[in-house]
Amino acid sequence: MAVVALVVGVLGLVATALPASALLSGVDVASFQHPGGASIDWAAVKASGQSFAFIKATEGTGYTNPYFASDWSASGAAGLYRGAYHYARPALPLSTAVDQARYFVSRTGSMTGPADIGGVLDLEETCGLGQADLANWTRTWLGEVQRLTGKAPIVYTGAPFWQTYVGNPTDIGASYRLWLPSYPSNPDSTTFRPTVPTGWSTWTFWQYRSDGTVPGISGNVDMNRFCCDAGSLAALGGGGSNAGSPFGSFDVAAGGVGSVTVGGWAMDPDSTGPIQVHVYAGPVGTAIVADGSRADVGTAFPGFGNNHGFAATVPANPGVQQVCAYGINTGGGQNVLLGCRTVSVLPHYPVGSFDVARPVIGGIDVGGWAFDPDTAASIPVHVYVDGTGYALNASGDRPDIASIFPAYGAKHGFSARVPASPGTHTVCAYGIDTVAPGSNNVLGCRTVTVPTGSPIGSLDTAYSAYGLIRVAGWALDPDTSASTQVHVYVNNVGTALNANLSRPDVAAAFPGAGDLHGFDAVLPRVGSGPNTVCAYAIDIVAPGSNVSLGCRTL
Repeated sequence: MAVVALVVGVLGLVATALPASALLSGVDVASFQHPGGASIDWAAVKASGQSFAFIKATEGTGYTNPYFASDWSASGAAGLYRGAYHYARPALPLSTAVDQARYFVSRTGSMTGPADIGGVLDLEETCGLGQADLANWTRTWLGEVQRLTGKAPIVYTGAPFWQTYVGNPTDIGASYRLWLPSYPSNPDSTTFRPTVPTGWSTWTFWQYRSDGTVPGISGNVDMNRFCCDAGSLAALGGGGSNAGSPFGSFDVAAGGVGSVTVGGWAMDPDSTGPIQVHVYAGPVGTAIVADGSRADVGTAFPGFGNNHGFAATVPANPGVQQVCAYGINTGGGQNVLLGCRTVSVLPHYPVGSFDVARPVIGGIDVGGWAFDPDTAASIPVHVYVDGTGYALNASGDRPDIASIFPAYGAKHGFSARVPASPGTHTVCAYGIDTVAPGSNNVLGCRTVTVPTGSPIGSLDTAYSAYGLIRVAGWALDPDTSASTQVHVYVNNVGTALNANLSRPDVAAAFPGAGDLHGFDAVLPRVGSGPNTVCAYAIDIVAPGSNVSLGCRTL
């Protein structure tokens, strides 16, 4: 018969006007074609004029054709175009379609070689599903296989089954090719036209008899025709740029000391074995193997097994780093980015912050935090004022640091007052490495000006009784925390006192000055008339810049 102007919309395949007997011919086989374990002579099949072969791969999620791998390899080696088919066992929930699709691909790979014409859903049973559920199950299986392999699979179904049990959905035929079983009494009739299911305009492959005989195959075998010419058959082979590429998940990326701990899983549809994953932490790349046990992955992808997890600690430069993981392709396809994370990587030397450098009378208040990422113990901090060093211990409580670095605890704060003379100073703080001595790290430097000035104070008390005068008060020189002198004059008769008595109120009012700045003394009256009492704070840094604390007439 003549087959004219056959068009497959999803491929753009156009047939020439040829009698059916002149169309390209092929076979489909299963374990039935291996009676008693007999092998198929694929070279003889090719020599008999066959151009392609479909080979049963799987059924449900528990059966693999024991001859699939050898028939797949040998048919390709003989020069035949080849496809693999899955005998469907539909069921609810619809996730069973995903499970069966993944099981199928675990046995076939992505089928993206130049002679691979892709996968097939062999839909012959409802297994109790109604029309809507069976149609959705079919869509789910086809979509998952296309996602995994990058190639649109083929649907094997007949018009009566499609109408009665699937309900003639039209959308599937718009996206997937048809392999049509239809057996005329005379396969070479010039007038027979097989009935095409609703949704397809024509067939791509036609299974026209089930009792054929072909050299190299024991017993009967199904015979098939291809709609179009040899160039169109060749066009079905191969795959796109992403066909059969790896996939997976980048689950964990945690910064450590000079390293990043990463974890996730990856697999390639072309292999059930482990694949490589390349991790880049900034510019630093590390190759690891995704061969760890992941039972959740094995459950989600039946047929591929559990050994597709990866977990490793990879080197990384200190600082904020972008960490990316790539699944490395093993067959058709290309390497695939699994994901990226941003992490903070700690160095092997101390880290911290120089938070406070505040000038006070006679010194500088310093504070901050520091720890060595190599240990949770407190470490020393050395503070230098113009090159003069003071050793501190960063062991103060800093809950804020513990919340950011929970593995290191809170005992990493430092706070102290270091002496400094009036004037401008450079103050630097260093975290001291106790694990690798010499790998100290500057936490920061500040420029601080310690104030200079004249003495201050107060003549608080001056009274006369029994021929004596009592005077009391306080005085300090902002240029030093040391005690100062106070000179008291009674009618111009002077007495030198030392303002070194405790005055906690003065210490509270002037942090850094200390409390030893009080004076209290009893002096004799001078003459029988009124006595004038005056007190002066003596400037010990800049002599002559003395300051009156006050005068009283008694």
